[in-house]
Order: sequence, then structure tokens, then C-alpha cells
Amino acid sequence: MRTQKLEANIWKYYIMRIFVKRLVWPILTIYLVRNQLTPTEIGIVFSVGTIVGMLFEVPSGVVADRIGRRASLTLSFIGQAFSMLVMSLSTGFWGFLIGNALFWVANSLFSGTHSAFVYETLHELGRKRDVKKVFGKATYISQVSTGFLFVGVPLLAEYSLRLPFYINTVVLFAAAILTWSFTEPERIKSVAAEEGLQNTSAFKQFFSQPLLLSLSLATGFLSGINGILENFRQLYLDFIHLDVAYFGLVYLALRFITGYCGTKTEWLEGKIGRRNLLLLLPAVSFATYIGLFLFNSFYGLLFIVLDGIQGGLMRPVEQEYIQALVSNEKRVTFLSIDNLIQNLIRAGAVFFGGFAIDRFGIQYGFFFAALLVVVVALPLFISFIRKAERSKLFLEDLSI
Repeated sequence: MRTQKLEANIWKYYIMRIFVKRLVWPILTIYLVRNQLTPTEIGIVFSVGTIVGMLFEVPSGVVADRIGRRASLTLSFIGQAFSMLVMSLSTGFWGFLIGNALFWVANSLFSGTHSAFVYETLHELGRKRDVKKVFGKATYISQVSTGFLFVGVPLLAEYSLRLPFYINTVVLFAAAILTWSFTEPERIKSVAAEEGLQNTSAFKQFFSQPLLLSLSLATGFLSGINGILENFRQLYLDFIHLDVAYFGLVYLALRFITGYCGTKTEWLEGKIGRRNLLLLLPAVSFATYIGLFLFNSFYGLLFIVLDGIQGGLMRPVEQEYIQALVSNEKRVTFLSIDNLIQNLIRAGAVFFGGFAIDRFGIQYGFFFAALLVVVVALPLFISFIRKAERSKLFLEDLSI
């Protein structure tokens, strides 16, 4: 009976991943622009939200390790729903700042918790080998399904820019009901004896593991830099005179490619090897940003879609390595520290990217991103690969 409930966790998780994205995402930046916010103010809204979420990352990990995965995920969706409501009722800078900050606080309860939930469910079922497969399939389902939903969001926005926010509020409350039906998996190790010192000890242990820290910095910088494209993509689409009604089609194509690549990660790794797959991630990001810098026309759409390849490959690879390297009972706290590093980098990248766009134009924000990939992200990936080679990580079966 319990085995069946745990198996149900997986298909319920796939459904949950459809709801986890902000459905208003295809029109969010334009929504802020239409409410008279400048690119610098938009950068501040997104950066402050990221920083606030960052401050709550590790405390939220402690909460998830204390109250459980199911309760943490449920609270996350309730908080995200209220953030959509605040955004829908706001008309100025401060309201949007508060609404976006609330979203990131709520999201901090989701970020590390959901991956620990899946890993521990598979562990109890004796299916640890399926970690990459499950995350890859979840990426596909999430990206493609929300991609289709994204097609309708700009069409609704043509009628009312606030209507998608109201709908998103209802959807997120429905997600909270779904997560409450999850079956709590067993912890790999008991954490009861160490809960009181979990925050401090986790930091010490995390930063004392060079391989784990190296991986976190490499993936954190690449994901953080991508915040420039994610947060200002709509300004680019508007800049090349693409009507808002067609934004959803761009997101659909992007998400279809992201989802498809997520399911092909294991196959591609078998073809080109672990080292080359890791190096492919910053290479695709660089090609994306340089293409957007050079082509300020409809040709740029090809490079926006190219970003989907990196996004699809990144998540399963990142999760496989980090889950394998975290050998501590405070799993969510460790994953939250990883997210904290990523959010810190993202906040800085988005802030300075927004400033570059406001000062010099949309294309220079992408040039800034390309520069960061070459100067920072690529060397960090090379550093991790060298450490992994010395530790024989590439020779190990990471699922065991």
C-alpha cells in the first residue's frame, strides 16, 4: 500500500511541475513596462526579489527538514498564489517590488524541497538509478505543458493585462491542494538529533567540500547569468516589434525544446561523455547571448529558442551531480545553500544587466551576459571538471 502511494508521488510530481511556473511569465516584464517602470526599476524589482529569496533559502531548507517536504511545498504554493494577487492589485513600483519579493520567499520553500522529495521517494522505492530519468521527464512535461498554456496568456493580456494574474492565483491554490495529497517519503537519515544546529553545521560542511562547492559555483554562475535573458526577453521581443499576442508562441517553442532536451540528456551523455556534456552547457549559453547581441531582428528568435537546449540539459545534469555529492542528512538545507549561491549571482547579473540595457540598449545586456560566461562561468566549469577527474567522479556510477 505504501509502495503504491510512493509511486503516486512521482506522477503527482509531474502534474505539480505544470503549475510551478508563473503562468504570467510571458507578459510579466511587459506588464511592468505598461505600468510605467523603467528597465532599471524592472531590474531592481527582479534583483531585490532574488535577494530576498536568497536570504530565505537556507532558513527555508531548515523549515523543510523540520516540518517535512509535503507541508513545505504546500506552503510554497499558497505563498506564490498570494504574490500573484498582490501583483495583480499593484499599480506602482513598490507594489510590484513587494509582490515579486513575496513570490521569491514562497519559492524558497520549493526550490530545494521538491528535488529532495523526488530523490527520497525514489530512494525508498529502490529506484535511485532513475533520478536523471525522472527529472528529465519532469522537465519535458513542465516545459511543454506550460508552453501551451503560455500561448493563451498573451491573448488574455490583449483583453486585460491583469486577468492572467487572477487565473494564476487560482492555479497556484489548486497546486497547494495537490501537494497536500503527497505521501511523505522517509528521510535517508534521521535529522532529529541535529535540527537545532542544522543551519550552522550545514554551512560549514557545504563549504568544506571542494567538489560540491566547485559544482555549485559553476552551475550557479551559468544559471544566474541566464537571469538576464529570462527577465528581459520580453523587452527584446518588443524591441524587434513582435506583437505581445505572439509572445506565447515563442515561449511554447522554447519550452518544447527545453523539455525535449531534458529527456535526451542521458542519451547525449552516452554519446559525447560527461566532460563534454558539461562543457557544452556554457558553450550553448555563449552562442545564445552573442547571437542576441549581433542580431537585433527576427533572426534573434533562433537564439532565444537555442537557449532552450541549455535549459533542458542543465537541470538533469545539475541534479544528478549535486544529489550524488550531497551525502548529508540535511539534504534540503544543503540544496538551499546551493540555491542561495545561484540567487546571489542572479541578483547581481540581473541588476547590472538591467543597468546596461537602460544605459546602452537591449543588445548590450546580452553582450554583458556573453562576457560573464567566457570570463567566469566557463573557467568554473573547467575547474569542476578537473576536480571531478582527480576525485574519479566521472568513473563512478552516480546513481548508487
